[in-house]
Formats: sequence, C-alpha cells, structure tokens
Amino acid sequence: MQRMIASFFQSLDRHKVEYLLISGQATILYGAATFSEDIDLWINPDAENCERFIESLRESQARYYKLTPALTAPGLQRGHGFHFVLPGAAENVFLDIMGNPPRVGPFATAAATARTMQTQWGAITTIGLQPLVELKKTQRLEDYPIISKLALAWFDQPDCARDTVDLCWAIQNIFTLPELTIFFAEHPQAVRLTSDVLSDEIREFGRLIVANDVVGEGIERAITEGLQRRIGDLQQADRRYWRGIIKELKELRAAGKLMPEGQAV
Repeated sequence: MQRMIASFFQSLDRHKVEYLLISGQATILYGAATFSEDIDLWINPDAENCERFIESLRESQARYYKLTPALTAPGLQRGHGFHFVLPGAAENVFLDIMGNPPRVGPFATAAATARTMQTQWGAITTIGLQPLVELKKTQRLEDYPIISKLALAWFDQPDCARDTVDLCWAIQNIFTLPELTIFFAEHPQAVRLTSDVLSDEIREFGRLIVANDVVGEGIERAITEGLQRRIGDLQQADRRYWRGIIKELKELRAAGKLMPEGQAV
C-alpha cells in the first residue's frame, strides 16, 4: 500500500498538480494525531489543474467511490467533495478531494503558508498548521482535542514568532483542559499578555498553573462548560455551511447525476 501511495504522489508531481495534503494525514505529520485511514487533498480548483489531476487519477487507476459528482472545476469551486478509491495489492486507499473547503479562503492563500514534509511517500506539500486548524473545526467532536494539540504544536513551527499574537491565537484554539494546562505551564507569560482574550475563569486557571497551585473543581467545571459551548458554536456553524452543499448533492443524486460507484475515472 505504501508503494502505491508513493506512486500516486509521484504522479501528482509529474503532472504538476497543485495540491495540499490536509485533514487526518496532515495532523499526523504535525504530530497531533497517530492514525488516519484516508488521504485528503485540497487541489487548486482551476480548470487546467483539474484536468492535470484527472490525468493523475487515471494513471493511478482510481475509481469513483460513493456520492461523488463528476469531477469538474465548477464542482470543485462550489465546495463539493469528491471521493475515490486507489486500488492496492493488499487493500484499497480512500482518497477525498476538495477544491474550496470551508473557513480557509482561496487556495493561493493557503499555498503561501504550505510546508513540504518529508514522509514515507516522499516529499509532500502539506497545508500550513494554522489553516489546518480552521479546516478541523467540523461537527466531529473528536476533532477538537486534535485542534488543541495543533495549537500547542504551533510554537514548534519555524514561522511562529512566539509573540502576543501567537499566544492569543493558540489559546483561542485550545478546547481541552489538559492542553490548556500544558499551554500555561509552557508559556507563563500568556497570563499577562493574553488577558484581553481570557475569561475570568481561564485567567485564574492560568495564574494557578503558573504558581503551581491547586486548581479548584469549580474553576475546572466552569472552564470545561465554556469550552464545550465554544465547540457547540463551531459545530453549528459547520452544519450551516454544509446544509446547502448537501442539498445540492441530494438533488444531483435524485437526477441521476452522481458517478456510478466503482466506475473508472
């Protein structure tokens, strides 16, 4: 399987496909997750890049998977997801594609902060950590501990200045009590420098962590409830975003315009 995935990325390079590795595999490369079954790519949704990508899919003998429209530049630009299977000798690899994912702006903006990661599949162009965090703000509850780990990992990145802006960004993207504890222990200056964005409970929590003092259950409970409300708001925003796209997908299915599962690209 690893050889087949490496061959696929080599094909992308040969065809000069503009892409970014995103989602699960990207979080693994940043050290915030340990496992992901699928490969998720964001490709530049212009027409020429779409055609180059289709050539790579054909070269890799890809087949359409479930609930997938025809792969076109307009479909990519509208925000639809496209799902494929790459056949392997032992097992298949599932490939999910987007051209206009939510919350991250245009492809060119994200590409400007991308990193080239050395992997077992070769050198892979990977989305930057901060736009990856925005992509992960989905309806899946399990994404928020990963986001929190990514927020801590930001301080290991070469483009992190470790200034007030970075501290504020990190604390606004931490959604778990353990990661919040690590944040204040590793960045005690944040209690003072980020006071404008801290709730009273989090400010007191940070002060106690820095002082190596005992944090009361009442403070922990208040912080946990506040973090859960923030997560709920983000989940609801993601549901609103996908509502129209899912409606279009249902209309395409009713009209018989989805690609047959298993058909070669």
